[in-house]
Amino acid sequence: MCWPANSPDLNPIENVWRLLKRRVAKRCPHTLKELKQCVEEEWAALELSDFAKYIGNIKERCQAVVDAKGGHMKW
Repeated sequence: MCWPANSPDLNPIENVWRLLKRRVAKRCPHTLKELKQCVEEEWAALELSDFAKYIGNIKERCQAVVDAKGGHMKW
């Protein structure tokens, strides 16, 4: 399979990092200690369904990348 050199759309963990970042940002940590605590708590709160939604459509993502010739796509 040809794989574009830089395609975060095909790496589900990039979407999980974005989800985690949003959840932590909503908590507005002010210190490094608070940030670390928020990250650890939000990571522990992730559910399998949070990961599954980024893995379940991988075939469609792959096809979209191929169709876009590695360019911009909706994901």
